[in-house]
Amino acid sequence: MNKSSRRYCTQCHYPQTTCICEHITVLNCPVQITVLQDSSEVNHAKNTVRLLQLAIPTTQVIVVNEGMILSEAMLDDAVIIYPCDHASPLELRTSQASDKLPQLPKHIILLDGSWRKTHKIWMQYPQLHAIPALTFTQAAATQYRIRKANKPNSMSTLEACAYTLEQLYDMDCNALHQLLAAMQGHWERFALPIADD
Repeated sequence: MNKSSRRYCTQCHYPQTTCICEHITVLNCPVQITVLQDSSEVNHAKNTVRLLQLAIPTTQVIVVNEGMILSEAMLDDAVIIYPCDHASPLELRTSQASDKLPQLPKHIILLDGSWRKTHKIWMQYPQLHAIPALTFTQAAATQYRIRKANKPNSMSTLEACAYTLEQLYDMDCNALHQLLAAMQGHWERFALPIADD
């Protein structure tokens, strides 16, 4: 018999056995963050965007659907974190010799989903190709261990956001890393395995 009698925390919305509220530190973020999320990630219990929203409540999450149109306002003064062919290394932005991004962007866009699904979002919206794209060349190895990835340089959306904020805005994102560690620790102790796609 399948019982669904789990009680959930009203703040973090995790089961009470894996509640992470005591680990949440709300951060003052100097830039608008928007996540374009594949629909398969919305209810995925291991998705890190939920953590990102808890720590940075101003994070905007847009679930991508077939008829969705990206507004010009969202793309204004924005950069996208995506390793496309014309992406510039994010780390160059911290070099005085770099003129790739003469000013700090006011808006950071991230894609959330598997590599295959984020590539689909990328191809679905050519408007994204017209704004500056950034990729990582010196990021540390991912600490996201509870979900399988099909590429060796994969990292969670939360980690990608934290690294971007650290590099571009010199922001202290330890609270994000600690929140991810706490969530993973709870999963490893209490939660049942969840299949990944």
